[in-house]
Amino acid sequence: MLVDHLKWGGIYSMSLIYIMWIVVIYFTIKFLLNYFSKNKDFKKLAKQNSLIIFIGSFAFLFGLLMQIVGMYQALVCVQEAGDISPALIAGGLRISLLAPLYGFVLFLLSGIIWFIFRNLIKE
Repeated sequence: MLVDHLKWGGIYSMSLIYIMWIVVIYFTIKFLLNYFSKNKDFKKLAKQNSLIIFIGSFAFLFGLLMQIVGMYQALVCVQEAGDISPALIAGGLRISLLAPLYGFVLFLLSGIIWFIFRNLIKE
């Protein structure tokens, strides 16, 4: 399913969003390792935590941008082709939602992680 979505959603845009997922997971693990170590660096923890929410929000905005670019290209093709079936247009709309969907889910997840880690840093 992930490979299919990578192909359907656009290899370049979806691969960048997948990389952002990996970066958020990396900084989450790095935060937890730093938090549970003997030498906690709270300044470093705060920086890692802010990176988590930034990457998540950037993924969502990037997904929206890629949807807008894709919709623009699709509308140009529809204009040139003339008569297009509604089923084809509905399929294109469904595919255009993949990048924002993955970006939004990452944004929600990174927001939850950020909130939990923010409360851990305050303690």
